[in-house]
This record gives sequence, C-alpha cells and structure tokens, in this order.
Amino acid sequence: MQPLGLALLITVIIFFVGAFSAAYFRVWPHTDARQELALIAEDPLGWTAQAVIFPLGFLVTAVIFGLVAARLPEGAPRWIGLGAALLFGVGGLLWVPISLRRLRFLPAAAALLKDYRESQPVAINIGGQTFWPHTYCVLAGAGLMGAALALGGALPLAGWVHSGLVLLSVGVIIPRWGDWLPFFTYLFLLAMAIGLMT
Repeated sequence: MQPLGLALLITVIIFFVGAFSAAYFRVWPHTDARQELALIAEDPLGWTAQAVIFPLGFLVTAVIFGLVAARLPEGAPRWIGLGAALLFGVGGLLWVPISLRRLRFLPAAAALLKDYRESQPVAINIGGQTFWPHTYCVLAGAGLMGAALALGGALPLAGWVHSGLVLLSVGVIIPRWGDWLPFFTYLFLLAMAIGLMT
C-alpha cells in the first residue's frame, strides 16, 4: 500500500497547489465584491489553474482508491473500497460544472470590475448546483474508504477513526455550519495517505 499512499500524498499536494494557485483563495476573508472581482480578473493563470486542477485531482483520487480497493481482501473490504472509488469518481464529475462555471466567469469578472458601482453590488457565485452533491459524494467516498481499510486490516484503527471523523463532519459540522470547505476534504485524504505510507 505504500506506493499508493505516496501517490495519494502527491495528489493531495496537487490539491493544495490548486487551492493556493488562485489569489482569490489565498486572500481571505474578502472585504467586498470589488475585491473579489479584482482577485479573479487580475489572476487569469491562477484562476484557470484551480479550475483545471480540482476535477482532475478528484478523478485521480478515484483511480487511486480503485487501486487500493483491488489490493484489499476479497469480500466486504474490496467491495466497500470499490464503492468509495466510484463515489469519488462521481464527485469528480460533479465538480466539472463548477470548474466550467468558474472559467466562464473569468472574462465576466473583468467586465464587471470595469463597470463596478458601489450602488449596484454584484453577487459572485463561483459554486454551483452540483457543489453539495459533489461534497457528499467525496465525503462518503472518503468515509467508506476508511471503513474498507479498517475491515481489510490495512488501517485497523486509523480507518475507523477516519470514517468516524467523516461521519461527524456530515452529521454535525455541516448541518451546524451550513457550509463546507473542500480544504477539509483534502485533510482527510492527507491523513489517509500518511496512514498508508507508514
């Protein structure tokens, strides 16, 4: 499992690169809509990079999960692991519309910034209708993979802890907070990668 743990670690690092490649995500919190538009319009390279990196990262993670599942014992561990890989793949596909929306917004941000008036604030929505289905798919995938690794003996304790933290996030943190930062999903994957490597 160590090579797959390393592959997952590299993928997580790429996620972090995507998260910090765009100035929009490096500067937080934002002061107003004008600043948000400027952070997008004046950083076309970083904005485009994050839009490409995120869906690819989710799909690569799905492939890694599939390879991990193939190395788990036959029966429940392997089937649960394959289910986790499938959910992550679906989650990756559900991020594609978000990336397309973000790419289409890049030229619009420049135009809106040029004509910006304080009296006519702009609502900036860089998410989309698929954000929550995506979020629940990847979190369910991460939780199931933790269970598969625990049942398969690869991470007997850490796998259950991992699944428990995901369940806590879905059942308590998201309902109370009303939001979810994908960054936390990357942290779950980071912990799993380190576990697989040790």
